[in-house]
Amino acid sequence: MAKRYKAFTLVELLIVMGILIILLTVGVLIGRYILQRAQDTHHKDAVRNLYSVLLQYKNDNGKFPEVCRGCLIEREFFAFALGFNGTSQQHILKPYMEARGGFDGGSDATYYYIVDEYDQQFVVVCVSLGGIDDENQRGFFCQGNGIGLLPEENPIPQSDIGSAISGDIYGPIIVGSAGAEGESDWKPKEGGFWLSN
Repeated sequence: MAKRYKAFTLVELLIVMGILIILLTVGVLIGRYILQRAQDTHHKDAVRNLYSVLLQYKNDNGKFPEVCRGCLIEREFFAFALGFNGTSQQHILKPYMEARGGFDGGSDATYYYIVDEYDQQFVVVCVSLGGIDDENQRGFFCQGNGIGLLPEENPIPQSDIGSAISGDIYGPIIVGSAGAEGESDWKPKEGGFWLSN
């Protein structure tokens, strides 16, 4: 009598391996998606935190911080204002942020600060979701009470700012400011803000 062995055929093994490869690929893609969503949430929370700190600063000083060439705080606005660069005179937002437990900007990103030059009453804070200067072209997340572009020759009434229904043609514009703009690249591996050349 011949013994009969039970085993998988080559076709069955290939089918099982194919299913495992598909499951592994789906798992990796879902994992990447979840990590990306978590990073986006972290960046958005950081922008909301920065905007809240700026509102506290405005409540104490009557206006948002100014950004201008030749001022104490130049292009690297948040790097100086939050105390990662510069002198103690330039750390204007550091006490407010320390009261909230410090700043954590998440993974690599660029944070933008846009304020109107007229009287510093309108501000927009943005973050690039696609890395430094949005190198992965994923767009920006912004928050603020401003619109980022104000016509100097024909000011819009404050009640109409940001309202497309009121006829404000600049209402939908967020980034691309005619006003002062500061930016800072956030690199957590480097220990904070810095600006690349």
